[in-house]
Amino acid sequence: IFSREKSSLDGANKNMTSSAPCNTAISGERYQFSEMYPSFANIFTRFHKCSTSTRTVKGNSSSRVKFTSAEKTFELGECMMVQRKLIPAFLEIIEETIGSNIEKDRFFRVSSSREEVSSILRDALKQGRCASSWEELPSGEGIGASWNLLWTWSRPKLDYDSLVIFQKINHFRNVKGLTRKDLLKKNLQRFCTCASHEAHKGKQLKNVSKLMPLTYVLPQEYNAFVAAFLAMQKIAGNKSSNFWILKPVGLSRGRGISLINNIEDISYADPIVTQKYLLNPLLFLGYKFDLRLYILVTSFNPLEAFIYKQGFGRFGTQKFSVNPESIHDERIHLTNSSIQQQYWDDLDPRHPVVLAGANGGGNKVTLSWLFEKLKVQGFDTRKMWIRISDLCLKTLLCVEDDIPHQPNAFEVFGFDVIFDEQLSPWLIEVNSSPSLARETDLDTRIKEDLIYDTVILVNPPAFNRV
Repeated sequence: IFSREKSSLDGANKNMTSSAPCNTAISGERYQFSEMYPSFANIFTRFHKCSTSTRTVKGNSSSRVKFTSAEKTFELGECMMVQRKLIPAFLEIIEETIGSNIEKDRFFRVSSSREEVSSILRDALKQGRCASSWEELPSGEGIGASWNLLWTWSRPKLDYDSLVIFQKINHFRNVKGLTRKDLLKKNLQRFCTCASHEAHKGKQLKNVSKLMPLTYVLPQEYNAFVAAFLAMQKIAGNKSSNFWILKPVGLSRGRGISLINNIEDISYADPIVTQKYLLNPLLFLGYKFDLRLYILVTSFNPLEAFIYKQGFGRFGTQKFSVNPESIHDERIHLTNSSIQQQYWDDLDPRHPVVLAGANGGGNKVTLSWLFEKLKVQGFDTRKMWIRISDLCLKTLLCVEDDIPHQPNAFEVFGFDVIFDEQLSPWLIEVNSSPSLARETDLDTRIKEDLIYDTVILVNPPAFNRV
């Protein structure tokens, strides 16, 4: 992404373009995203014309100098010069081990014990132009570190500074501030209250406090939560309709989630976040739904991010109700596929997933099908999409300064977002390593395409090892 020329993209998948053209000038080179990536939309990039001045940004406790684009260009240029010097020695080790048996220019390696990860990557890279340009790195040849692309489930234990130019890995370091529920809440809160950050980010972070429903981290913020709970109860005028949702900070896929409307029901052995439950979600045919969005970040600090135009609408399997008697009915209130899976066979014939036909599966429908139906109902889906992109961008900007620049890394994050009746999007959480399980034909189609399109966009450089 740093010095990619347009000519290097000309052979890319012809069905890829961007809805947000972006001209960039870096080191005298220009590249353009328009009409290159239809599967992704470029929601933000800091790779603009180089500035010549530095900025000093005040953090919570100390001041630190931020690199300008020009300085970052120089910094990366110096890094690449060093790496170029390392490559001959790197290849000499390979040649001593295997001679000239490697003729492919691009190799991938999967490092995960999860079958869902290894199998989908292998299948995705058998498609289209990837089939002829990618091959899995042979094992047992002593060349385990010479991959172009390393794909893992969790962040691998390796020295990122030892990676060379042609290597890409699908995880950044230091992203817990984005993907762990308690740390994300703290980062969003910090941005809401830090005037220097707000001034630094400018108008793009206006109303950042409206990103996420009212959230508290327990036990640290227990007193503040109690005060908020009682205040909301007074506003509601009905003790039983004051719904809050509890989530363990370190678990995913719906594990450990519960709803309460009585403060005496709170119990926990480990830290949790408690979040005001949205009582007025946007419904479709009477069912609650949220969105699973895929955000590809190709650079932090400076930030560059893309939103995948396809994704999932995830539905409850029973019609929505805020009747206090239904508070523990997970079929109504929780949309996680891992929770709803046991109810897939009992869907009503008029459930959105059933009506979606090939565009539905399990408790999910394609994002494109859902937006098409919402548009027919009179909703301004274009405005909804703009608001989604804005929400995702603001979330990334809130943590950008805490994640160092890592030119060899990229990552696909799973953003879970829900709309209220006023069409305001709310961030539920951000997932690192979103599920790649292919439990339905819909999963297979969407997720394989996601992996394929991600590799095409990231475009790890080819390197002839012979």
